Amino acid sequence: MWRITFAALALSACTTLPVLADDIRIQSIDGTITFSGSYGLASIKANEYVYERKAKVSQLIWESRYVNTFNGALHVELPKQWYLDARGSIGLGGDGHMADFDWLQPGKSWSDRSLHPDTRLNHYYVASLEIGRELLAYDGTEIGLGAGFKYTDVKWSAWGGSYVYSENGFRDSRGEFDPSEKGISYRQAWPVPYLGANLSHHEGDWTFASSLQAGLAINSGGIDDHWVRNLRFHDYFETTPTVSLSGSIEYAAWDNAAFFVSGSFDKMFRVRADTKMVDTVTGDKQWFRDGAGGDYLSTTVSLGLKGRF
Repeated sequence: MWRITFAALALSACTTLPVLADDIRIQSIDGTITFSGSYGLASIKANEYVYERKAKVSQLIWESRYVNTFNGALHVELPKQWYLDARGSIGLGGDGHMADFDWLQPGKSWSDRSLHPDTRLNHYYVASLEIGRELLAYDGTEIGLGAGFKYTDVKWSAWGGSYVYSENGFRDSRGEFDPSEKGISYRQAWPVPYLGANLSHHEGDWTFASSLQAGLAINSGGIDDHWVRNLRFHDYFETTPTVSLSGSIEYAAWDNAAFFVSGSFDKMFRVRADTKMVDTVTGDKQWFRDGAGGDYLSTTVSLGLKGRF
């Protein structure tokens, strides 16, 4: 199930880099439907782990910064204070990097390392759908609860790079990979059903809003392709907790337009996984129980303009 890409929904992202966004907002005449679209810059990060029993023997750190993101959101107010929210984001380009560490002696200093500054983002999608109800509205303050589903899918490919290996001695071998050669690709996909709480407060021309989402990543996993060795590793993650926090401050400069600043934090906690290794030439398969793992982290900061029509 986690392999499904919600490209049709992707029209909303993100670790540590701000997102600069120009936001367009169109609202229906009766105020029950709002659509917004934006462009921004994002940063994302994922870790890939390999274990022997309880010992970590390998870690690959994948990240991209300055990713171009195209975002969209749809909000529908339903009867009896119910609402429906749909959000999506697609990311392109960016400045990627991958670092691969191995430990011949777990717990000691790394024995092998490769660095891949030419790491390219193949795709990045985030989509969510939430239905909820406003429970309290008093003196400019609104509180609502919702339930939804969020899907995150990211893939990188690392080309060329340099290495330091321990072959005949500790870190005794150094060299460069062919820059035209694709070494490793890695994909993570995270389907997450969640419960959410939303809070907003209006004070004159100002609106303050925040939300908290807590869920479980189910049927999630990763795919690691080692192109030179003709090997593909399928990681089947166990269920793991996830959390998402967001907040925004909005100022209505005019009747139909407002400036805003917002931020968000998304975390999929580290989880263990069973791994299926497939020889892509012969088709031979081998299983490694509890032999891998992964985690994911993204943050966003955005600044933009909203217009109401």
